[in-house]
Amino acid sequence: MLKFILYIISLLKDPKTYKWAGVGLLALAGDYGLYNYLLGIIGMDLAKLCATFVGVNISFNLNRIWTFKSNGTFFEDLKRYMALYLVAIIVNVSVNNLAFRILEDIDLAYIAALFVSVTIGYFGQRLWVFKNRTN
Repeated sequence: MLKFILYIISLLKDPKTYKWAGVGLLALAGDYGLYNYLLGIIGMDLAKLCATFVGVNISFNLNRIWTFKSNGTFFEDLKRYMALYLVAIIVNVSVNNLAFRILEDIDLAYIAALFVSVTIGYFGQRLWVFKNRTN
């Protein structure tokens, strides 16, 4: 448990954590805005899928260039990122659907899905996608 706490403290001292959070807020704005726009046009699951896809694209490009300053090739980073976010999108849509069924509140379902996919995304990027390829 102490190792975990020390790891969390080290993350809080790392500027990359705050850059990642800023990029995440920008991606969230794009995701949430598109999601709400599409809800009136297409079904909930497809709206969530499309909006998450846009947020993921914003996140990849800005985190690759600005947050992690990757030295890896674009396509190597993209391959890992797409594998990570394929899992994250499936989990996100599934959690959104399940949470909506349980909570019957579209906003709370969105927040639950976001929390799960953000956790997967952060640790996946930090520990796998851009690992050993950052400045």
